[in-house]
Amino acid sequence: MLRLNMRFTQPMISIHTQLGKLEAHSTPAELHTNGRQARSNRHWTQPSVEIDQYPSRHAYGNDNHTDFAKKYGQQGFADLSKTTSRWTQEAWDNVENSGKKGRNPVKQRYDSKLQQEIMKQRHIVTELIPDPVIKFHPPEAVGDIDVGDVTVDITADYKAQTNFTPGKVDIYLQQKADVRRWLTEDRYDIYA
Repeated sequence: MLRLNMRFTQPMISIHTQLGKLEAHSTPAELHTNGRQARSNRHWTQPSVEIDQYPSRHAYGNDNHTDFAKKYGQQGFADLSKTTSRWTQEAWDNVENSGKKGRNPVKQRYDSKLQQEIMKQRHIVTELIPDPVIKFHPPEAVGDIDVGDVTVDITADYKAQTNFTPGKVDIYLQQKADVRRWLTEDRYDIYA
């Protein structure tokens, strides 16, 4: 006799849950200090003496380059022009009068110059030599005082750092439903 064998498999659902999680962490405060010590940066300058001797040296003819150029620069051009003009006149005098009887222009000119030098009135002018200019700089206390800096800065965050992980539920089919049937002769096969 034929027997109908059946095997049923029920569906199986698997559920995996994960709880939500809220994490909160406080940020530690940070301390910053500035430790510059106070110090005195004041000091004394050296005394100094400045002596300007040029006015007294200039009085007896020791000139610097600027004063020398002012004094003798224009005089040199004037003397050059005067000498050129004198030589020209003497040359014409030599040309016109050297051949004349009883005239010796060169000798007469030199005798005339010698006479003028002998008859010249000499005057001596005396002047007081000015004193040198003396400047004295006394010592001075200079520099600034540094009062230092010992400030403390604290940086703190008033908010906590939070991290929220939401919960989740995973549902999946672990085993499908199934019906198996088969025929056997003279017996039931329950383990097939």
